[in-house]
Amino acid sequence: PMPGAAKQSFALAGDAAHAMHPLAGQGLNVGLADVAELVQVIRAKEFWRPLHDLKLLRRYERARQADVQAMGWVTDGLQRLFAQPGPVWQNLRNWGMRGFDCSGPLKHWMTQRAMGQSADKAHLVS
Repeated sequence: PMPGAAKQSFALAGDAAHAMHPLAGQGLNVGLADVAELVQVIRAKEFWRPLHDLKLLRRYERARQADVQAMGWVTDGLQRLFAQPGPVWQNLRNWGMRGFDCSGPLKHWMTQRAMGQSADKAHLVS
């Protein structure tokens, strides 16, 4: 940096921050959850810590890492499952989808997660 230049840092959110399979269809939801988490990190920052502090960006990154990684695993697993040809795989998929549809609490939990909400952050994104 040049002498006297202001220190700068930036945070990426949504599609700019994550390489997600388009099958997920979660770009907006992930972006909203990213922004909600970044707001929480900024609100919880120490009064003396400047906004350009890299520790704040690392807190944000770590907080979002698990959710985004889990979404990737689920999307990748579903893509692989639905790519398998043959009647055995078709029957397995149909059985699994019917079971999931009737699962009640599991279905509700997964729906909330897919919308970018978790129990502790539902009020921020809704």
